[in-house]
Amino acid sequence: MRRSCLAVCAALTLPLAACQGADKTAETSSSAQTVTVTGKAFYLERIALPPGAMLHVKVVDMQHADAALGAVAADDFNASLVPIPFELEVKGSKIEPNRQYGVSASLRDVDDKLMFSTAAPVAVDLRAPAPLEIRLVRATGK
Repeated sequence: MRRSCLAVCAALTLPLAACQGADKTAETSSSAQTVTVTGKAFYLERIALPPGAMLHVKVVDMQHADAALGAVAADDFNASLVPIPFELEVKGSKIEPNRQYGVSASLRDVDDKLMFSTAAPVAVDLRAPAPLEIRLVRATGK
């Protein structure tokens, strides 16, 4: 009687253990996927972009937005017309659960002189990113 009870218990718990392992595998594979953040950057001033202008976009951890270590992804895009489209991929392995992320951008001329930038990072949900519209403000003459 005791052996048959143990056999039944083992037969019932094995499928449950297999399901738990499958959940962990699915969780690991989803964290390895990349997330694509898309959007357009714009400014309100009526100023033409100089040839060779570049838009620098980065996804930052909002807790470390000012530090260079806060960037989880970054890329540069040619800027010829406003609004300037961008598409940035973030590796799933760099995304921490329960963290807030934002997107910051800067527009620089061919000599790397800052022309425009975001006043503050724009919040983005990396679990389901929607296209962003990022407003750039004119850089001060510091």
